[in-house]
Amino acid sequence: MIRYVDDTLLEQLQQFLTEHRSIYACRIGCCLQSYGLRYPFASFYLQINEQDNVIGAAADYYHDLTLLLTAESDLDEWRCWAEMTGFHSLLCDTPLLPDYSIETGAVMTLTHPLPTPSLPTGFTVTEQPDLKALWHLLKSCENTDFAVPSYEDFLPDISHKLRHGTAVCRVLQKNGYMMAAAMTVALTEHTALIGGVATAPDYRRQGFGAYCVRTLCTDLNGRTIYLMRDIHRHADFYQQCGFETTASFYMINEKERTP
Repeated sequence: MIRYVDDTLLEQLQQFLTEHRSIYACRIGCCLQSYGLRYPFASFYLQINEQDNVIGAAADYYHDLTLLLTAESDLDEWRCWAEMTGFHSLLCDTPLLPDYSIETGAVMTLTHPLPTPSLPTGFTVTEQPDLKALWHLLKSCENTDFAVPSYEDFLPDISHKLRHGTAVCRVLQKNGYMMAAAMTVALTEHTALIGGVATAPDYRRQGFGAYCVRTLCTDLNGRTIYLMRDIHRHADFYQQCGFETTASFYMINEKERTP
């Protein structure tokens, strides 16, 4: 049975997320820590079997779904639930809805952390950047596998997470100009999911992006650190930052259902 999480199930959800560390647990946990159970746009669910054991979990954030599945999860029940709930996107570790458009990507995990690099001469690193300038930097790097939300969607989410300690970022600057950035798109006490890695187009291939990633990873010390990437791109870059490919993810897009 899939049950809506209220105060009576909150502890079970938190325990389940702690026991099943992954990008999915990180995303669900970050959403839970950021917004709790009091906002209508963020809701949480547990799948519980007949023995009252939790066997799966989900978060619905503005109709973007994240599913944390286990070997015991009832996938048919999750399929029915997802289609009845409706969604813009659904992220999980299996191609749950084969009739929909599915994008496959690679999950990488930091397996051999590297020392903090030396700060390039004349540069500074900020942890509290101007968020509009940060958005413009990200937007300048947008492509088919790096989608950037509108500023109106980006600002309230990132500013809320920064205030509540569920997001961090490191931005490399020179003379007040943002050269490169790396940030977390999800952050919990034990895990972090890195995203928003960007270097201004005129300053690429000089190690600035790698500097931001390695600095961010150093500051996240003690956590299991993940990232998601296009299955065909950026493997070498992240391997040089200490990551290894450890799994695959599936992003299901409701808007592009295949015939």
